[in-house]
Amino acid sequence: MNPDNIDDTPRVGEQRPGGRAARVRTAVLRAAAELLTEVGYETMSVEDVAARAGVHKTTVYRRWPTKAALTADAASLHSADAVPIPDTGRVVEDLKVLTREIVANIGSEGGERRSRSIIAAAATSDELARAMHGFWANRLALTAEIVERGIERGELPTSTDANLIIEAVIGPLYVRLLLTGEPITDELADRVVELVARGATPR
Repeated sequence: MNPDNIDDTPRVGEQRPGGRAARVRTAVLRAAAELLTEVGYETMSVEDVAARAGVHKTTVYRRWPTKAALTADAASLHSADAVPIPDTGRVVEDLKVLTREIVANIGSEGGERRSRSIIAAAATSDELARAMHGFWANRLALTAEIVERGIERGELPTSTDANLIIEAVIGPLYVRLLLTGEPITDELADRVVELVARGATPR
């Protein structure tokens, strides 16, 4: 008997690495990401996440004792899916692909609602702020690989600050999202990358 309504039976010829616990974890995080997109952080509840994932709420609380922890992990899984780290062989192209992925992620109506609600809630919740600081530290470490590969290929000086480059290319996107309300477009993403690249590449 499966109290959490998760189908444990593998289909013919199918392997499911990680076992049932991994499948439950993924189902919960995907449900949380969907609800964050649909209704935002404040409205989302752990009970709603559990119901959508097809598990009991105690299953969720055992792994994520707080909604903040659940939100940070859900954001990590969603970002891994929506904003994979590109490797085109050229740092400028990698940065353009990355920023275009971010545009698609936060530029839609649902993506805007999700991002705004998490950022607004983190401004008044130390617990969520700490959880999201961890999320951003991890994302910066992953995306810094783009710049580090560029340094190895000689496209960027060895003194280049990888995190600063990533912050410089994604910062204007969030300025428009949170402050000015101007459109977040692929054209903007490309222009920002070209501007940053001109200042970062060797003369």
